[in-house]
Amino acid sequence: MIKNRVRMEICLLLVVLLLISLASDQTVYAASYEPYNHPEATESEISILPADPNSIPKLHTEILYLLASGNPYELQVENAVSASYELLAEELQAPIVTLSKESAQSVTITPVAAGQTVLSVTAVAADGSQIILTCRIMVSELFLEKDSVELYLNDPDPSEDIAVEGIELDTVYYGSGDTWTDTSIRDAMIYETGCSIKVGNPKVADAYFSDGTIHISGKSKGITNLKINIYGVQQSIRVTVHHYTLNKYTINTYLGSGIKNLKLKGAGSHKVTWTTGNKRVASVSKTGIVTIHGIGTTKITAKVNGRKVLCIVSVSSRTAYRVVKDARAITEKKNIQYSQQKRMSRNYYDCSSLVYRCYRTYGLRFGYTHPTWAPTAAEEGRWCVTTNHLVAQQAVPVFDCKLVPGDTIYYSFNGNNGRYRNIDHTAIFAGYAYDTSIGYYGTVIEASSSSNTVTERMYYASDSIQFIGRPSKK
Repeated sequence: MIKNRVRMEICLLLVVLLLISLASDQTVYAASYEPYNHPEATESEISILPADPNSIPKLHTEILYLLASGNPYELQVENAVSASYELLAEELQAPIVTLSKESAQSVTITPVAAGQTVLSVTAVAADGSQIILTCRIMVSELFLEKDSVELYLNDPDPSEDIAVEGIELDTVYYGSGDTWTDTSIRDAMIYETGCSIKVGNPKVADAYFSDGTIHISGKSKGITNLKINIYGVQQSIRVTVHHYTLNKYTINTYLGSGIKNLKLKGAGSHKVTWTTGNKRVASVSKTGIVTIHGIGTTKITAKVNGRKVLCIVSVSSRTAYRVVKDARAITEKKNIQYSQQKRMSRNYYDCSSLVYRCYRTYGLRFGYTHPTWAPTAAEEGRWCVTTNHLVAQQAVPVFDCKLVPGDTIYYSFNGNNGRYRNIDHTAIFAGYAYDTSIGYYGTVIEASSSSNTVTERMYYASDSIQFIGRPSKK
């Protein structure tokens, strides 16, 4: 009896010891990527989990995309009372990432070089059970298509897109890996504060992220540097903006005037080739000297480094040139008013009396014989048509270069008025001009009822223009 009791007590003790041993050694191996499962894990061990599913340790993400030399990433470990970390993938040369600030709740991963590795995390749950978690880490080396750009303001679009390379644009970097909640790097470069572009001299160029590229546009001649930051990866682009400029973009002159000297700036050592569109109007030498030959308008072109710079040369008669000069002087006077009743009095004009009085000074009266009164705009226009002083039967775009200073423009704004071709307004073409913001344009001088004065405004090739005359051809 005593021996049997002793044997029973010994057996019970062994069972208790076995249960205590099992309870103190619960290790679970878990991974999203089977090739990296711990080699010592067995099927029975993986099935052992803590009783409460909400208390199971887990990683915030199981795959991570980072940029070499970019910002570190703090990987969160949830539901762990302690954790240890180990990089499993073999690293033959320099490390792909380094680990720091290891704690039960997180570890900081700093990307060093491009490559792949796997982080193994041994996490201990609150009930003492262990679970091995893995996070696959992909490190890409971001670089730019170019580190220098040359832009030319003479091009129709002085801009260029520099591609961001070495990365998958539609992949989530520095995120949880849940692509449906996080932002791909294509959009992150545009919207995230972790990505930025700083332009050294904003007067020279502008730059911004655009669909996986860096869009750079030139603004003025000069050199500047762009400093690009994409999640801690620092890149730079040197931007050189060229601008070939002329000393004159338009020349409004008269037949018999002297030579004009054009100079192209910014060409450096590049060869400049000069050509003219119409030698009967003006010719140009190999050095940019323009010689006037006849009435009309032409384009002088300076070609350098595959790019063209234009000068519009417009030649009128000496009379027409003086008419424009006199009309422009009137626009600069004070106390000039619009009036049809007083149209021939000092400081008063309407549209047709302005044209008539300016031309009458040089003996041209549009066939009108009244000693003290001006013809209407319609009668002035009729004279241009019937005496073969016509330039165009409709509006002419400025860049067609068919007008010269002193040409008279005839409008019909209000429909049938019983006069010749319903003409009810006229103006003097004053010449060609150029502005860097809008390019080439023309101006007209007119007596305006709406502004109640004589003014110079921009020329528009509108449908209201019925025809254009050239009163003086010599």
